[in-house]
Amino acid sequence: MNFKLFFFLFFLVSLVSSGAVKRAVHSSGCPKNAEYKECTNICPDKSCQNFLTVSSCFSLRCGPPACMCKEGHVYLNGEDKNQGCVRRETCSKLEKIRKQPVP
Repeated sequence: MNFKLFFFLFFLVSLVSSGAVKRAVHSSGCPKNAEYKECTNICPDKSCQNFLTVSSCFSLRCGPPACMCKEGHVYLNGEDKNQGCVRRETCSKLEKIRKQPVP
């Protein structure tokens, strides 16, 4: 077997077994500003509807593999996670707009 081909196959097997390919495939199916995680948080997800609420949930256990919002982001709509994740500051701005009186 050609040395270059052997090296390429070894690299490919290493990449697949490390999970990098699996993560890349799953992350492409996640909504905006979310990424695929093998170990998810089992506590309820934060969204613009509850991002200011202090949660008493704490766990060191992993939940099932799934998409999660990136660090500093929450779901735009907790009931429809396909709308993606936004920065927490965006939720505050949306709340201010909603509270403005309609002329």
